[in-house]
Amino acid sequence: TIPAARQLVNHRHILVNNCIVDIPSYRCKPKDLITIRNRSTSYNALRVTSPAGDKIPDHLTISLSEDNKPAGLVNCIANRESVNLNINELLVVEYYSRKA
Repeated sequence: TIPAARQLVNHRHILVNNCIVDIPSYRCKPKDLITIRNRSTSYNALRVTSPAGDKIPDHLTISLSEDNKPAGLVNCIANRESVNLNINELLVVEYYSRKA
């Protein structure tokens, strides 16, 4: 889930290009490599939050590295259709335009 993914990032379990990322809104670029920190707590946290059989988004490629660590490669920037959220942008714009 999105909240579970944000928590993994906040708790510094995720690496992007071998650098710790602790900002959930971090924007990955194409060809970025996403891995898990080399700690047992990081692996346990990932195992608990990701049930088997989840569909991999089109903008990511998941593989195992040489030491059997899961790694994700960003193929392209995620488009609106690949994120399964039902959002009406006009309502968001209307809401924030009233606050100004």
